Amino acid sequence: MLAYLDSLCAALLARNTVEIRRLLAHPMAQDLPRRVREEAVAISRAGRRSFMAPVNALHLYYKLTHMVDESSDPTFEVPPAEQEKKTAQLNLPLRKVSSR
Repeated sequence: MLAYLDSLCAALLARNTVEIRRLLAHPMAQDLPRRVREEAVAISRAGRRSFMAPVNALHLYYKLTHMVDESSDPTFEVPPAEQEKKTAQLNLPLRKVSSR
């Protein structure tokens, strides 16, 4: 869903009416809140000269990015070399601090 919403937001920001309509015809569009769908239709109808901003779509994208666990989303696959870097622990020597 996050990748779909990312594509929709990009199309809305670019005012790409063909891409917006294609994405709204996708079955995942039914899972979008009504405000987001209506906003996308309005932007696609207004055309390139419109100053409408996709506020509802961007807000939904923002909320979803904070709720989604990136490790479970195949869009955010981390290469094994990167996973090793995350799990590696850095051992630093401790020094004694004198008390005054």
